[in-house]
Amino acid sequence: IIIPSKAEQNKIGEFIQKLNSLITLHQRKLEHLQEQKKGLLQKMFPKNGETVPEVRFPGFTDAWEQRKLGDLAEIVRGASPRPISDPKWFDDNSDIGWLRISDVTNQNGRIYYLEQHISKLGQEKTRVITEPHLLLSIAATVGKPLINYIKTGVHDGFLIFLNPKFDLEYMYQWLEMFRPKWNKYGQPGSQVNLNSNLVRKQKIALPSREEQQRISSFLKQLDSLIALHQRKLEHLELMKKGLLQQMFV
Repeated sequence: IIIPSKAEQNKIGEFIQKLNSLITLHQRKLEHLQEQKKGLLQKMFPKNGETVPEVRFPGFTDAWEQRKLGDLAEIVRGASPRPISDPKWFDDNSDIGWLRISDVTNQNGRIYYLEQHISKLGQEKTRVITEPHLLLSIAATVGKPLINYIKTGVHDGFLIFLNPKFDLEYMYQWLEMFRPKWNKYGQPGSQVNLNSNLVRKQKIALPSREEQQRISSFLKQLDSLIALHQRKLEHLELMKKGLLQQMFV
């Protein structure tokens, strides 16, 4: 190891310590916002057996309606060409993206771009959507909802909500709240197995379209704030990594 003078060691240590404190501060802010949202999701949707939530925006007093998800949209499964590794299914010049399970975690539920694109031949073997749609992952990250905003061929690891009778953002947030409860369909120690019939039969409490939009607008703003702090944290961590490479021989 190459060691500088004690004075230079102290200066480097003091600088890195301040950077660590800043990273910790942003980490705490991010965790606080995530916990705040988690708590709000529990309060802004009715609990089992109740017709109104604990917290509501002023001006809304009507009871929420009990409906099944299958009555609110046509729920269908995506489709994948096989074998999926065959390059003929893909084309970098295609304007139709290819949505994979890995894209869900990378973009945290809101799909604005896709690295892989599906060929004309591949499009015949999948379900292509050309406008914003709500989807639900039923493989790997089971129960994770997402809104896809671009032209996409949908992998068979997703369910698609066609012809929805609800505000997309509202249902995205409700599914995010409900996500841990899908575990009731799994055996202890095994992966949850979701299928379209289970999802169709799931009951949900639904307010008026106006109240749906008020709730979804508020929660989407909170999501944007969380994403901002996430980006700040990632930037600081990358900056520290780069500085460590440059400040040591």
